[in-house]
Amino acid sequence: MRSYTSPLAILALGLAWGSYAAQNPTPVKADQNSGATVRLEAHNGQTRFKIGDPVILDLVFTGRSPGYGVNTDTTPYLPVPDLVELAPESGWVRSHISLRGQSLNGNALASLDSSPIRVPILLNRTITFKETGLYEVTVTTERLRTSDDWILTSLESCGLCRTTNAVEIELSERDETEEAAMVVSLSRELEENKDSFSAGELPPEQKEKILQEIEAQMNADESTEAGRKQAESLQRKLTELTMNKLAAVQKQEDARRQAAVRLAYLLGDDAVRAKVHFIADEPEAGDANPIGPIMRDGLPSSRNKQLQLTLLEAAWRDPHRVPTSELHNALRQAKELMRKQMVTDEATMWAGTAEERQTALQEYQAEIDEIVATLPLRTESNRAETIDYLKRLAVPNQFNKQQSTNSTHN
Repeated sequence: MRSYTSPLAILALGLAWGSYAAQNPTPVKADQNSGATVRLEAHNGQTRFKIGDPVILDLVFTGRSPGYGVNTDTTPYLPVPDLVELAPESGWVRSHISLRGQSLNGNALASLDSSPIRVPILLNRTITFKETGLYEVTVTTERLRTSDDWILTSLESCGLCRTTNAVEIELSERDETEEAAMVVSLSRELEENKDSFSAGELPPEQKEKILQEIEAQMNADESTEAGRKQAESLQRKLTELTMNKLAAVQKQEDARRQAAVRLAYLLGDDAVRAKVHFIADEPEAGDANPIGPIMRDGLPSSRNKQLQLTLLEAAWRDPHRVPTSELHNALRQAKELMRKQMVTDEATMWAGTAEERQTALQEYQAEIDEIVATLPLRTESNRAETIDYLKRLAVPNQFNKQQSTNSTHN
């Protein structure tokens, strides 16, 4: 059993612990130099939406010569490599500008050949719809790449950037009662699916039976044909169980992200409270697929910006809650949204004039000082985690002064 003991033991421990577009868009004129084209199409044939819905359209890339790839990454944790334009110019605002160069994750670069590659894009990540009506959408994208264009520094330097055809979409109003019910339902789904590791859990009796088979196999004699077949059969069973478990976890995580996207762009006060709740409750580390960035993307959609800011400020100052980077980023964006209609990409937060950078730094320091002031009100474990968070930020003078004061009092 030497060749099976180690993997079986590991799996046993894991098992035990696991207790075409609707508006007929015109084609894009082919670029004879690129060897590739991109067009915009409806996603699953849908062109009618309600305000607050995730508005998704598909970029469809087609290659005419080898050597091209497409960035297929659609995760909510990276800058958006697509610039959305709408006509007319009223009824909507650009709530987030983040089209800029980014290094590619090699796993997200799909080779482009004669088979089209479809990439769904979520317009809400950068556009907030304010009014109902018809809109024509075009997209300029930097997703088309070659091996020489892994990193782009700006739209102007993007030799492979392409602008699509126009697709018409229609936005209508959503009833407040319908939205309130959606908030309740989606919040419940997000809470119930928080523990993705419990997905695909075996019934206790089946788990016990498998563990007994593992124990018996570890003591079996593999020198016989029967013993070898038994070991191979058990290995196949454990492999199947592991793959089923992983598939169930992935399915639950995908469903949770979809629910978060459906909640994030709703407008009403109930939706605001839910967004802040999920942002504030997300831990600093440990979640491989956090929904905080999704909720934060939805902050510009909230109608009641003052309520949103008030709730985020309260969560940030709450001594019963350990501060997190996600909560802090959301707070800073909520403050921006009180002054203007868009938020700043985190990576360019310190851009601008010297005066603007100084103002940003002073505001940032004031927010950190608010946390430092709550240290005496926190429990011992909470205080330790909060201090660790502040140290990771390399917080300057005021934090050191507070530390010295606390040491003197103790």
